[in-house]
Amino acid sequence: MFLKTLFIVIPIGAIAAVHLLHPGSHTGFHIVNQQLFFIPLVLASFWFGARAGLATAVAVSFLYGPSMLFRHHEEGRFLVVFTQVSLYLSIAYLMGWLSDRQRRQQQQLLKNERINALGKAASTVGVEIRDIVREVESIYNRSGGLKNEEADDGFQNEMNRLKRMVDELGLFATSSEHVSLSSDLNDILWHSLGKYRPEALDKGLKITIQPNETGCRSTVPVESISRIFDALVDNAIDFSQPGQAIVLRSFGGEGQWILEVADLGTGVAKENAEKLFTAFFTTRPDGYGLSLSSGRKLLRDLGGDLVYAPGDNGGAIFRMLIPRQPPGEGNKGIASQSV
Repeated sequence: MFLKTLFIVIPIGAIAAVHLLHPGSHTGFHIVNQQLFFIPLVLASFWFGARAGLATAVAVSFLYGPSMLFRHHEEGRFLVVFTQVSLYLSIAYLMGWLSDRQRRQQQQLLKNERINALGKAASTVGVEIRDIVREVESIYNRSGGLKNEEADDGFQNEMNRLKRMVDELGLFATSSEHVSLSSDLNDILWHSLGKYRPEALDKGLKITIQPNETGCRSTVPVESISRIFDALVDNAIDFSQPGQAIVLRSFGGEGQWILEVADLGTGVAKENAEKLFTAFFTTRPDGYGLSLSSGRKLLRDLGGDLVYAPGDNGGAIFRMLIPRQPPGEGNKGIASQSV
């Protein structure tokens, strides 16, 4: 912040010194100087917002206006100075307002990202606890319950309480309700290609797409599926090295479509493969460890799955198994040709 302030104060001082100390009264010279004031003015508004920009505009106006009025005696000089000062103030406010607005939007995006992460965490923890509850109930039923009747009643009450807590945790998850309209899942591939191609090119990666030629019509919630696919592409870019390739493809299976992200990166170590879909497990320093676990949960809720397989030549392959119609809607069994 100190350096930014210097980049504003020093140019203003230098321009003002030249403007005030110049002995001549040539109008063109002072016009150039008055335009140079816009440089620190715009920087102040962009870096520090509308309030700092307006304060800078006021300071610049006092440095510019009086000297122009006292030094020049042309007719209309008051209008010229008034117009220039108005420009200083209006441009400073406009630039500052845009900067403040962008800053607020970024803060809101970060806030939404944290909220989504917490929602994923709560939902994923709920799934893990639900699995444990089912296993405990299975053991309880196989053992015939507790011999002590009072302890048995207490156990049942606590289990019911735990189930209610799991249901409440599930309320934090992003709703997956959707209108059952048929969509082409190939659009997800094209969207991810356009979104991540610049980042891949900057890293020296080649990203290609191999969509199913006959399309991939499905009535699953496309937005949720797209978020999971984007997370897989982002991981592939993160773990790939310059010169390597990433392939996005879609093809058909029995009653389902398969969206695949394949890379030639570092792959997944054998000791980590079993923990890959465990909540909060991640090998990324800035990761939450929720994308894969919550993605698998969502797909399984839809009757599909998210699976991993090592690549034949190294790297990793992640496949999203997506039903052509979610459970309860029936399957049409549309034939497809794989790529």
